[in-house]
Amino acid sequence: MKKINSETTSQHINDVVNYLEAHTNFIFKFDEYILELTQKEDLKKITIDFEQIEKVLVRQDVDGSQFLQVNFSHGAKILITKNLVGFKPNQLVGFDLTRIPRVVTTVDLTSVAKAIDDLFDSEETIESTAEIEILKKVYQSILYGAEGVGFKMQAEKTWFSSILLNPSAVSA
Repeated sequence: MKKINSETTSQHINDVVNYLEAHTNFIFKFDEYILELTQKEDLKKITIDFEQIEKVLVRQDVDGSQFLQVNFSHGAKILITKNLVGFKPNQLVGFDLTRIPRVVTTVDLTSVAKAIDDLFDSEETIESTAEIEILKKVYQSILYGAEGVGFKMQAEKTWFSSILLNPSAVSA
């Protein structure tokens, strides 16, 4: 593992904290090693180890809004926008990632869970059964992507396990 000097780590801390202080949609606390960042929209918390940050880039989306791209030494990256933290969904065997956006958020899990719940409540057909299986893969891909960048996703894992074990007990 590459040794990151304290000057670089301090700069990463400053870059991230300065960005967060300018946006009110996050609750955060930090020390010299760790940032705990909670999104106000869904109260999901991500923990970031500053020493694992390789690079922080200020970027701009197509609308001209600035966001931070945070690259980690283990190859993952997150995008911190004014409202949410974006990340890449996880590649799953047998699932075509081109079916979903290249960058997702934890909020997307709520939409996918609702779609799964709605399909469980509808009349069972070959099409609805196939769609549920696809949505399960979408959910799993986003869930594992979120965990891979440091989000705490225990409630979502529990919900997903419950639909795998007992699909008729779903309540999103």
